[in-house]
Amino acid sequence: MDIHKLLPEGLKIESPFTWELDIKQVSSFHEEEAVLADYEECPVTHFLEMNTFAYIRSMKGNIDAAEELIREINDVWNDIYERVSEQKDCSVNVLMHIKDTTAYCIYLIAGKKDQSEEMEIKIKNANDFKSDIEKGTIVGSQAIALSLFKEKSIDISLKLAKQAISYVPNCALWHYVTAKCLRRKRRYQEHCLIVSEEEENEFLKCYELSQTDQYSLCVARMYKESKKWQKCSEIYNEIYSKEPTNMKVRLILALYFMNKKDFFKAKNCLNYVEKIMPPEKTSKTYYHYLGKYYEKTKDFAKAKENYLKAIGHTGNFPADMDHFNLIRCSSKNNYDGIKYLQNMLKRYEDNKSRSLNILVHLGIIYLIDNKNLKLAADYFLKAIKINPCDPQLTDYRLFYHKRNYNIFQLISRNILTGDENNYGNTLKELKNYCIEYKKRVEKNNVVDSLDEKFAKALSLKE
Repeated sequence: MDIHKLLPEGLKIESPFTWELDIKQVSSFHEEEAVLADYEECPVTHFLEMNTFAYIRSMKGNIDAAEELIREINDVWNDIYERVSEQKDCSVNVLMHIKDTTAYCIYLIAGKKDQSEEMEIKIKNANDFKSDIEKGTIVGSQAIALSLFKEKSIDISLKLAKQAISYVPNCALWHYVTAKCLRRKRRYQEHCLIVSEEEENEFLKCYELSQTDQYSLCVARMYKESKKWQKCSEIYNEIYSKEPTNMKVRLILALYFMNKKDFFKAKNCLNYVEKIMPPEKTSKTYYHYLGKYYEKTKDFAKAKENYLKAIGHTGNFPADMDHFNLIRCSSKNNYDGIKYLQNMLKRYEDNKSRSLNILVHLGIIYLIDNKNLKLAADYFLKAIKINPCDPQLTDYRLFYHKRNYNIFQLISRNILTGDENNYGNTLKELKNYCIEYKKRVEKNNVVDSLDEKFAKALSLKE
């Protein structure tokens, strides 16, 4: 639905409804897999993500769920208003506008005339937002909304975040969003492990402007990825020594100390989370990390128990994969692990990305571990048919093999050399997909070459 057709003539609004979010990404968005930013640490981000979720729900036809979220947004608004008013690097008027226009659009779509007319009276025309702080808040808010789609919208989100900084250079949030986008771009587009100077500077800048635990943890992670172990350790231990009260911070600390085999501190953090966690609220991350703790301390029965709690009825892919690995390590053959992955396929059948991941995993097991080329070919073909251009197919990380695989290359080298008569149409289809992949690579190489030549020509001209 084109919301612009429902708006009164002359009214310009700023809302996820008008930010031209990719409708395909919206329709395939899995809200249950997205974790809202921590409200205590990042109230503005949390607020904007809630508005974006409301938009996504309404675009999927879940109007009641969208309205429920609008009510939740209204419940936290007074607190948001006070916090933002104190900071003075983000426009409270723009945030109010986004809140009101998002609700307004949902009421318009739902055909609720009374509510929409009531909201329309309150809405300020976005053309009237002219100060740098207001402009920065508009583009920064768009960057946050787009960043929910992760690697699929990195470039535009990064561009908007940098634009927000140009309007408000001393806003820690816009530097953080920029740093986060740079990190995602490095990891998911460029597949690079080396932290760039720009990324490091952005993380350090947001921490300089606002020394919250969240930004401290981001800097610590950045130092870890830069292999500056001492600086990384100092920050984690410094945060731990302050006895943070935030549940998410404690969970991040628990994971870090687990990986460092400092199980005393890890368990201390997990115990704290258990203590403050409301009885009616179950944290899948808590049970997942508790499972990891027990696995690392060799209490495999409790590890399994907590992994299953983390997975629950709705699934939890990271916990599921850790549980799979526990099964794999404790089994004498691959059968139990394969059976578990096949059950996971049923659990995540509505999630194309997860299904593709599992199918590729099964294909690799059958190819490399079981030497069953026919079944490997079957699983690889099922995965590719989901989305031949999925980046997982060209850079699939198998954690216990400690390496990445290009599935098209794996197929070409190990399966396409077989006798077609033994595979039916599978081999022929795989061959066609591999040819298409090769053409895409060649086309991209040509484009990159032209871009490079164009850049050189410009530099010579200057």
